[in-house]
Amino acid sequence: MSIWPRQRDCDAFYGNPRSNDPTQAAASWKKANLVRVGQLPFVMRYAGQPVTSVVCHRKVADAFRSVLDGVWRRSGCDQRVVDDWGMSVFSGSYNYRLMRGLNVLSMHSYGCAFDFDAPRNALHDRTPHFAQCPEVLAAWKQAGAVWGSDWNGNGSAADEPRADGMHFQFATL
Repeated sequence: MSIWPRQRDCDAFYGNPRSNDPTQAAASWKKANLVRVGQLPFVMRYAGQPVTSVVCHRKVADAFRSVLDGVWRRSGCDQRVVDDWGMSVFSGSYNYRLMRGLNVLSMHSYGCAFDFDAPRNALHDRTPHFAQCPEVLAAWKQAGAVWGSDWNGNGSAADEPRADGMHFQFATL
C-alpha cells in the first residue's frame, strides 16, 4: 500500500491550495506547505540555467531528496551518466495550474509532481527516453512515486493513452 494519497484525496493529504483567485494558490497554503530542496547531489539545469534548489510540498521533500540521492548513487556518482539519463534536465515542479485539458488541479499545484527531460519524454510519447533508464525509474519507484508513462503500473509505456514520460508524482491514481 502506498503512503501517498490518491489524486482525488490530495486536498485532504496535502491541503487545499485554492484561493479566491483561480489563477494562484492561497498565500497561506504556500507559506505553510512549500519548501525548497537544495544542495542537490548533481548539476541540474532548467532552460540552460543552473538549478540550485527545487520547490515542492514539505511532505514529499524527503522522498524527492531520496530520489535524487538514489539516481546519483545508481549513476556511480558520475555527472555524465546523469546527463545521459536526462535527470540533469529539470523541467519543473511546483506550478499552480489545471491539468492539461481538464478542469481539476494538476498534481504540480500541490507541489507533489516533478518533470525531467521534457524534450526526450514528451506528453503522449509512448517511447519515452526514461523507459531506457531503469536506474532512474527504480529510484522513483523506491520512493513510492508514480511515473507518468506507467499510470497502470504494468511497467510499459506502450499501452498508456495519456503517457507523460517526463512526469513523476507522489500521488496514485
